[in-house]
Amino acid sequence: MPLRVLLLSLTALVLSACATPPGKHERSYPQQPGSRPGTPTAPPRPGLPSEPVPGVPSPLPPAAPEMVPQEPIVVTPPPPSAPRSAEAVSGQAVTSLVRQARSQRAAGQPQQAQASLERALRIEPRNYFVWSAMAQAYLDQKNYDQAESVAQKSNSLARGNVYAELENWKTIRAARAARGDASGAQAAQDRVAALQAAVAGAAP
Repeated sequence: MPLRVLLLSLTALVLSACATPPGKHERSYPQQPGSRPGTPTAPPRPGLPSEPVPGVPSPLPPAAPEMVPQEPIVVTPPPPSAPRSAEAVSGQAVTSLVRQARSQRAAGQPQQAQASLERALRIEPRNYFVWSAMAQAYLDQKNYDQAESVAQKSNSLARGNVYAELENWKTIRAARAARGDASGAQAAQDRVAALQAAVAGAAP
């Protein structure tokens, strides 16, 4: 009798050792087509594209953004009476200061030129040619943000004067290029080209 009990105990121990531990179950994967039943299959490799499912349309690639053509810039040629420089719209004192500033810029003294133009603006604060020259003085000092801002102010005061706007957009183009703004510089160049065409159309 004791021998029989001992054999039963050993048999129970062997069966319990062969059983799968609780909480651990083997993962099953879909049987691959053409494989023999009962053959273990490898788990799917992550990152590989899934095969298309029959009857289900494949996703379309993202559509490229539509390019909208830019309309050409058209500038009306200026009338013959349009002033072309500061001398045409300035008093004697301002004319003298503007000429002095030109000489100072030519001598490589942009700060002195700026001081002369500031004096001129105290006399004629709405003289857009003086503001245009001031923008160029800032450009010479590598103050590119201020150069563009002052040139834009000159444009707002010029009220369509092609000659002043042409110089202002040249200054804006140079300031944007110096800052590395390629698209902004190209937009300014397009404006410069349109203004130059208008000036050429007004030439006698």
